[in-house]
Amino acid sequence: MLVLFNEKKQPLIQTDNFMIQLFLLKPFTDPKSENVDQLYYCPPCTTLTGLLSYYPELKNDIDVVYVDFPRPRKIIIDIVGEENQGCPLLVVDKSDVIGLDSSDFKSYNDKLFIQSVELISKFLTAKFNIGLLHF
Repeated sequence: MLVLFNEKKQPLIQTDNFMIQLFLLKPFTDPKSENVDQLYYCPPCTTLTGLLSYYPELKNDIDVVYVDFPRPRKIIIDIVGEENQGCPLLVVDKSDVIGLDSSDFKSYNDKLFIQSVELISKFLTAKFNIGLLHF
């Protein structure tokens, strides 16, 4: 939330400056695995990291947030709830999907979100006119 003040320090305008957020996992170790020192990565998160390297201009319009593997992931819980803390996760404001197909999005409070590499890629293609994921 951005609040603008006049010279008397009284609020004039309040605007919601929410930026599209993409949550991705950092490389991690898994204490539940046999080799607790082994480094792992999330394949869907890595795919989206690759997409960002193909289209670096997306970083001007998307806040990319790398989160740690262990749960709970408080930063995500605060936005979309405990039951939706899986990654990858794309969170948008309802105004970000005006004129786009938002039927794949779930809703939590005033935010919309999707949690699959295919759906995230589909949205980014529609919103920013980038290449489409192809298998």
